[in-house]
Parts: sequence; C-alpha cells; structure tokens
Amino acid sequence: MMKPIRTSLQRILPTLVLLGAALSCEKEMTLNLKNRTPKIVMNGIIVSDSLIEINVSKSFLYTDTAADKSLLREASLRLFINGDERETMRMTGIDSTRPITPLGYQPLLLQLVFRSTVRPRAGDRVRIEASAEGLPTVWAETVVPLPPDILHVDTATFFTSGKLIRPDYAYSSGSDFGYPDTVSEERDFRNLRIKAEIKVAPSDASQYFMLQTYTRPNGIVEESRVSARRLFLYTDDDPVFLESPPNGILEDILTESNSGMERKHSDKAFFSDNLFRNKRHTLDFSVTNVYEVYTVYEKIEDEWSYFPIYKPIKTEVFHFPLEVSITTLSPELYRYYRKGNDVLNSDAEAFNMFSEPQTSLTNVHNGIGIVGAMSVASAQIDIPPFPGPANVVPK
Repeated sequence: MMKPIRTSLQRILPTLVLLGAALSCEKEMTLNLKNRTPKIVMNGIIVSDSLIEINVSKSFLYTDTAADKSLLREASLRLFINGDERETMRMTGIDSTRPITPLGYQPLLLQLVFRSTVRPRAGDRVRIEASAEGLPTVWAETVVPLPPDILHVDTATFFTSGKLIRPDYAYSSGSDFGYPDTVSEERDFRNLRIKAEIKVAPSDASQYFMLQTYTRPNGIVEESRVSARRLFLYTDDDPVFLESPPNGILEDILTESNSGMERKHSDKAFFSDNLFRNKRHTLDFSVTNVYEVYTVYEKIEDEWSYFPIYKPIKTEVFHFPLEVSITTLSPELYRYYRKGNDVLNSDAEAFNMFSEPQTSLTNVHNGIGIVGAMSVASAQIDIPPFPGPANVVPK
C-alpha cells in the first residue's frame, strides 16, 4: 500500500521547500559606529548631612579597546538645592574600577570624581547638572529622604538544633583550624531575635528602606584583632520583608524543618511602608553569630608536611555591641538595590559605573546612571558577656 506514503510526502514537501528557503535567506545589516555619540555617565549617592561625591565619565561600546575609553577629559558639574544654584562642584581626582559586565568582560573604567562643599539635609531636593564640550548636558534630581525614628528595640535569645541562617555565599562561623582540645562548642545554635519599633515620616507615596545589622568593636579588644562585620538576617517572620513569606521560626523549630537550610539569607533586607499602620511598625528579624570567637594559633614547623601546621592554643569569646541600621532609600536607589546591585560602603558612596547598553535603570536625563539619596538611623544593642563556661564557645 504505497498510496498513503505518497500522500504524506505530498503534504510535507511544500513545508520542506519553505523551510529550506527560509534557512537560505540572509539579511545584511549595517552597524554605523563612526557617527555614534557617547553619553555622559553620572553616578552617586547623596547622604544626608554629608558632602556629595559624584563620579562622571562617558559611555563606550564593548568594541572600544582604548585604555581611556570612559575618561571624560573636561566636565563641569553644577549643584542645585531646592531650586537654587549653590556651587560648581570641584573635581578632586580620577577613580578607576573594573566592574564585571553581563558578558564577563571586566573593562578598565576611569571616572572623574567631583566633590561638593555643601552638605544637603534630609528633605532637600538636589539637582546636579553635568556638561562637557560636544556632549548634551545631563541632569539628575532626587529628594534626600527623611530617616525613620527607631522608637524601641527588644531582644531575646533562642536556640535551634540546626542552623537558622544560610548565607548567600560560603561562610564559616567557627575556627578554620579548630579549637584547643579543652574547648568545646555549645550543643545547639545560639540566635538573637530582634524587634525594632520604628515610625516613618508622613508621606502620600510609598517609602523604601534597607535593614542591616553590624557588630561594632568599641575598645573591648586592646589589639586590633577583629573588625566590624555585617550579620546575616532571618526575616521570614515579618511580612513586610516578603510578599509571600515562607514558614517562620516557630514552625521551623516545631517541625525540625530543613526548609530554612535551603533558603539563602543576605546581610541586607529591603522593605516598604505599604503594610505599616499609622506609619508605625515593629520589625521582626533574627541574627546569628552575635559573639565573636577568636582563636590564637601557634605555627609548628614540620619538614615532612607540605603545608604549614597551626596548633590552636587559646580561644576567647568577645561580646561587641550590635548596631541596627535602617536606611531610607530614594525610589531610584531602592530599585537599583532590589535588582541585586551593591554599592561601595564609604562616607561618600559611589556606584560602579554603567556602560551601554545597560541603561534600564537610570534617572539621569539625556545620559546614563543613577543619582540617588539616603538617610540613615541607627540604634545600639548592648550584648552581655557570653554566659557559657570558660571552656565552651557558641556554636
């Protein structure tokens, strides 16, 4: 019976012909790079009651391999506050960075650094205009947000049989080389639950915030053996941090659930005031590794060992104060953070420079970049000495 086979071939033959024709089609496109005009790139974070620092450069194509491809030779920045021109900002130097692009390429980026002599206050509307010969003038405007009021902070210690917090990268809370033989760890993991009541400024628009918690060495340690560090946050019990919050601490403890081990936690948490009542809310979150465990080692020379051997000889447990930091973010800065980006931590913080075609997040008109603003409020928590025996350290 050959007829059905012939009929099938007759049906699919036109399709095969059309497919072959489509595959053989080519469309030539011309990319004009000679007439392309670069754009001014302007990035910076304005912090209330701090000098303003802005990085300025020019955009470039990935095909540009020149060492100074991003350097804007001549530029001028004018600063306006609440509609009044205050000054022409002073160029203080050239900064360099190598950000990782989406293609894995790390170009050398050179940026002019401009600094103000004026310190804007919370509530000020700040506008910065940048100009350079041969390029369109660009401008960005933002309002320095008001910081929240931290009304009250309560803490409670609790224990879990498994790790409550799983960081978003590899992290070891204990000693890399072990403890002395006379020292042991607590049986369970020690955690600190924090409830911070805050009040935010009245506003018809949504307000955005970032939560962080730090350890703050303050002279308890005579030698500079440890430094401040950010703690990872467990925020699953407070719906302001998540649109669809998973199970909370109590359920994890009662069910011995391992779901918490699968979730990754960060040292930053973002939220808005959309779920607040009367502009107030009590943030509910937890931290671990509150105590700093410091071990002194002795290096042992062994001619038969390829790697050096370190023998632990002394372990101490320090109790530094904690600082709860709540930062109000301008809307454009909040969107930048929520996309997974980060910024440098300094008094005058600066963004990593953007390069074309990464222009999806920008409030710089006629150009590229983000100029955002923030205000910070903080509260200190005094941590008591570690209550365990002298030969026990927190897990």
